[in-house]
Amino acid sequence: MDKTIFSGVIAPIVNPCFEDDTLDEGSLEQNFDRLMAAGVNGLYINGGTGDAANLTTEERMRVAEMLVPRLKAMHKAAIVHVGQTTQREAVKLAAHAKALGADAVASIPPKKPWPQIVEYYKALAAAGAPVIVYYIPGVTGMTAGMPELRMMLDIPGVIGIKMSDFNIFLLRSVMLEYPDKVVYSGFDEMLVPGLMYGADGCIGTWINLFPVMYDRIYRSVSEGHADRVSKLMNEFTAFLADAWKYGVIDTFEELMHAKGYAGRCFRRPSSWDPGKVDAETLDKLLAGIERIENEAAGM
Repeated sequence: MDKTIFSGVIAPIVNPCFEDDTLDEGSLEQNFDRLMAAGVNGLYINGGTGDAANLTTEERMRVAEMLVPRLKAMHKAAIVHVGQTTQREAVKLAAHAKALGADAVASIPPKKPWPQIVEYYKALAAAGAPVIVYYIPGVTGMTAGMPELRMMLDIPGVIGIKMSDFNIFLLRSVMLEYPDKVVYSGFDEMLVPGLMYGADGCIGTWINLFPVMYDRIYRSVSEGHADRVSKLMNEFTAFLADAWKYGVIDTFEELMHAKGYAGRCFRRPSSWDPGKVDAETLDKLLAGIERIENEAAGM
């Protein structure tokens, strides 16, 4: 398999919504254009950052129909997340994504015993599109080692894994044992460590606000110049430490709203309403985004 199409910064695009929680297609298209202009390598469509669990099947299909053909015309990676559904719906969404020309489908696993999870991914693979496993124990509550990951990575049609975990030794173990599989680092705060341990790319929520920084860090590390990004990564992690005092998702949504990228990112019931982050802190965070993105652009 040629992993080139899957390498690099893959943005998990937000599916913005109006106050009545319906899909804001205009803002979605604007975010698509903005992320493409920043140089990301592709999109992760209808993932957790895209609030997929709160979209109808029809809305998820509509989003894929809007974005996948445009990505393929630009020779960018199109990965469609089909999880957080029943197996029947996931298979239906996977077949739909394949028909659109998606490069792969991905899925968070169902909360089932590992043998049943294996059958789930086999069903997705049978839909025809290459499959990327999404390992995120903080959400599923299921921690795996290499024996469990092998059960999934050995399935014909499974081409890789997204690993949202602090255990980068496990990420490295997958890279060493499965050099032909695609491995993504999924935690924003683990961006540089994940890439230095050999990840083919990254998929992280905050790419939506820092696309230039992610692009420059990926390029620098992949070219063997990780030393050039240490200052930038330190500034970014300090930014995250301040931002997360108000809650990771709430602060992210506040900033997306303040930047004009989305009226809302996540549908109700939600803990966020505009103004949850106080004005002084919000101004500081917005200035931080601009400073870090400008610094990255000058690299």
